[in-house]
Amino acid sequence: MSEVAFRAMTPADLEAVADLTHRADPFGWTLRNFSDAHASGNTLTVLTVDGVTSGIAAVMHVLDESELLEIAVQPAMQGRGYGKALLAQAIALARRNGAVRMFLEVRESNARARKMYTSFGFEETGRRKNYYPTENGREDAILMTAQFSRSVPHD
Repeated sequence: MSEVAFRAMTPADLEAVADLTHRADPFGWTLRNFSDAHASGNTLTVLTVDGVTSGIAAVMHVLDESELLEIAVQPAMQGRGYGKALLAQAIALARRNGAVRMFLEVRESNARARKMYTSFGFEETGRRKNYYPTENGREDAILMTAQFSRSVPHD
């Protein structure tokens, strides 16, 4: 059985998380995006599997709201529940930071991610036309929101 762990991202992780994100989505976050998010105090959570950096989630907090800015899992590790585990961890940390709702946007074509978000209580709340770049043009972003109870979860 694999050893799965979560930890806060450090500057030493920048190259590894930027690389895995680019492999998961060629239009995903860059090293500069992660560096800026870290410097801004956003919550950046690294998923490791057997000690290997295998996923990243970036969440921004504003008052009692949070936004999932980026989430990615190594392509070879996808489809094994690591994305769900990483999302659950990101939500738990957001709730501990006082969030009562979380926002995100997802590519319209990313049915697997949309299904995962729906399973966590996210609902479609809007659309941004032609938001994401693609190899052949642009595609819409689906905006999703989840509401949390006021009680803070305890581990």
